[in-house]
Amino acid sequence: MIGDNAAANAEVEVYSHKLFAPTSYAGAIERKDILQRVLHGTAARVVFLQAPAGHGKTTTLQQLKTLCEQDGCLSGWLTFDDADNDTRRFSVHLQAMVLALIGDSARDAPPGDDDFAAPKLRTRTDWIVDRLLKVGTPVAIFLDEFQVLTNKSVLAFFRELFEHVPGNVRMFIGSRSVPDIGMAKLLVNNQTTLLRADDLRFTRREVEHFFASRGPALEVSREEVESIWLHTEGWPAALQLFRLSLANPEVRRSLGDFGASRPRELAEYLTDSVLSLQPPEDQEFLLRTSLLSRMTAELCDEVTGRSRSQDTLLRMERSGLFIRSLDAEARWFKYHALFSSFLAEELRTEQPAVAREVHQRAAAWHFGNGYYEEAIHHAIACADCELAADAMNEWSSTLVSRAHLMTVERWFARLPLACVTSRKDLVVKVAYALIFLRRYAELKKIEPALEQGAAEQLGVAVASGHCGIALAMAAMSRNEVAKGFELIGRVDVRNRDVAGFGAFEYGAAANLLAYRAITCGDFERGRELIAIARSYNDRAQATFSGGYMVAIEGFGQVLRGQVDDALNRFRSAMAAHQPELDKSFASAAIASGFALALYESNELNALEALTEAHLSGIADSTLPDWMLTAFMATARGHEARGRNARNNEVLDEAEAICRANGWTRPVATLNWERVRRLLLAGDLARATRLAASIIPDPLPQPDNWLPIAEEIEGETLGRIRLAIHSGDAATASELIAAEMANASGRAYRLIKLHLLDAVLQQRKGQRNAAHRSLRKALQLAEPGGYVRVMIDEGSDILTLLQEEYAALQESLTGGENRLGPSRVYLELLLNAAGFNPGASSLAGQRPLEALTDREKEILVFLANGVSNKEMASRVFVSENTIKFHLKNIYSKLAVSSRVQAITAGRQLGLIT
Repeated sequence: MIGDNAAANAEVEVYSHKLFAPTSYAGAIERKDILQRVLHGTAARVVFLQAPAGHGKTTTLQQLKTLCEQDGCLSGWLTFDDADNDTRRFSVHLQAMVLALIGDSARDAPPGDDDFAAPKLRTRTDWIVDRLLKVGTPVAIFLDEFQVLTNKSVLAFFRELFEHVPGNVRMFIGSRSVPDIGMAKLLVNNQTTLLRADDLRFTRREVEHFFASRGPALEVSREEVESIWLHTEGWPAALQLFRLSLANPEVRRSLGDFGASRPRELAEYLTDSVLSLQPPEDQEFLLRTSLLSRMTAELCDEVTGRSRSQDTLLRMERSGLFIRSLDAEARWFKYHALFSSFLAEELRTEQPAVAREVHQRAAAWHFGNGYYEEAIHHAIACADCELAADAMNEWSSTLVSRAHLMTVERWFARLPLACVTSRKDLVVKVAYALIFLRRYAELKKIEPALEQGAAEQLGVAVASGHCGIALAMAAMSRNEVAKGFELIGRVDVRNRDVAGFGAFEYGAAANLLAYRAITCGDFERGRELIAIARSYNDRAQATFSGGYMVAIEGFGQVLRGQVDDALNRFRSAMAAHQPELDKSFASAAIASGFALALYESNELNALEALTEAHLSGIADSTLPDWMLTAFMATARGHEARGRNARNNEVLDEAEAICRANGWTRPVATLNWERVRRLLLAGDLARATRLAASIIPDPLPQPDNWLPIAEEIEGETLGRIRLAIHSGDAATASELIAAEMANASGRAYRLIKLHLLDAVLQQRKGQRNAAHRSLRKALQLAEPGGYVRVMIDEGSDILTLLQEEYAALQESLTGGENRLGPSRVYLELLLNAAGFNPGASSLAGQRPLEALTDREKEILVFLANGVSNKEMASRVFVSENTIKFHLKNIYSKLAVSSRVQAITAGRQLGLIT
């Protein structure tokens, strides 16, 4: 890792050796035929080198890199390992490679004209594609050890990326196998060139050159070269082993006896031969250090009990002993996997006590130097589970707060349960990982320890390892909301002098308390708790708890009538998380709320782009109610575009997720959404049957609590609507009145209730009462920028809106000063519903006062979803100045919100 001690390791996430391309070694044979074929014989953007270990994939990639750089290409290198199956770690290193490659000039390149025309929300690959395109020069990217990637999300990312490689970029991949990346499709579409083991083997000519380049000292005859080529079949690793072992007369005498040997048996024999040719002290060095995944001189001194290991490492690298440096300063080294695996197996078999000692020494050294991942690996290898658990405890503080949750899960699975549960701090950290990954079966194993810890901590100030907070989070994840709220209510989050993981915990607690306050209608208390959560999150530098805080804040704005403000908040936060290619927990939480805000503002293109990129992450990692909200918003977006089949698919997918996790209430909510659709389609009989079959949630609900998803649709709204469509006016009136009494301050809820009352009055023939209720809904909805909620109740409301618009037009013609919704807003709603009442009303007209050039520029920014902060940075003014310009724009266009300004600007031809 970048940095030389534990403190540095705690602060950074990038392992620099993964970004270091291996240097060429003296005597390496240039693979001219392969290089010519790859660089000039194919136009494919992706070149895949697939062969077993020892076939020279890395060397070939290095040679390709050198030639690409000589041709003026920028190049980047990334070597993968098993830990990259944690999507967060994978994302961090891929971003680091891209940013190192493009440099500061393209990192924050000024926006061009295309930036303003393109959608603001993008797929996961666009962050990379955009930046590589902005470089403006040819780029070559090299990815080695690709076969270790097994995570479905990571492989899906590469399937998408390989299909959209920009024209100025070529990607070169080395892998022992071909993971699930859609290779057949890439080959059929001529998007990739695949070189297999047979392509990478040395030809006779290359074998001759390989041995001739070693000079007369080796004295290999043509007959020997031919025999070696036949027995190795041109396998590069075996050829190198032959070269190193030919000083052994026995090997030369045995050349004729290798015919029956399989390649791995031959390589193992030759490795033994190479080892026997080394001086005794070098033999011991090679065997002991073969157990290390990577080496530095200090570590080698520790495990070998000798000094001057740096000289030994450099000498062995020069001699071609399957060792290469991992950095430009030659501080870290690594053996070739094939060579080290043979040596390590011999040490474990012949000297098990020495192997155990090496692991013990390596574990202690890594732990003392803050390299916790290697410390855990070696401690487990020598059965020192206490040390492994100690290292895990130290490391997990950073892993959890930065959302490397899969790494926590992976190492937890390898530790004895007792070693985890005996450490309260560690059990809490593991719990967080399992909670957010929804590994409920594994979570059950440690919950007794959490409950015991919570009982011991009750009433006690806890700086870190707060079991009660973890239990509350577990309850919320399982949709046991009443239990979660009761547990979190015991936690005092005020004025805690904590940092690091403790600050992360209290930030999470403040988030949950804010969520409780907002969903119970106490928005002011929620605002105060969000401020507290922000303070803790800043102290903890917590990645995903900060995302949850933004989601809660934005949800609160939607619920209390401020969709425009929510959009600004979500846009700003998503821009900050835009580079996170792992669909991280932070961006998934933010996206769940963003989906609702985009739907309600009728930004359906942006909603579709958002959910394309983030819906699977939302499904995997957010709270049940947030997941449900995002899926319902997505389904309604498809419904608004007439995609009924796609709507059903999204609802069915959400139901499958809920049932798989045992969430009863969300399943009921989804069925009430289906009831709504049936009623609006006029199928009262099926709607009634479905409603009668819905099983209510058996879990207790908190007092005054209204789930966010049920703000969109749920049992109460469903029963009101069912009563209206069934002609049971008395029941509908009673339900609406009762719900109105409990909806104070919940603007979003009140809009829906007033609309349902308008439908009820319309069906009763009380047209004046219907319009009064409609105007109350409009009065609440217009300032906040709501659109879809106003038209989702179907034809009854649309008829009333058309009548309201006609009355407004008549009053304007007659010169009346009529109170009520603005013409622009009514036109916005009717346009969104498929009508076009304002097509002629604004055509050819001008704003009340002409917009300045700067105001026109701000209006274009507004239409493209640019936040106030970003506008300020682009035009080099303060945010207050931007707000001043927006105020003037609204006044000149006679509008009161962002959405209305965009609509008016388009109708007036100010925005193309």
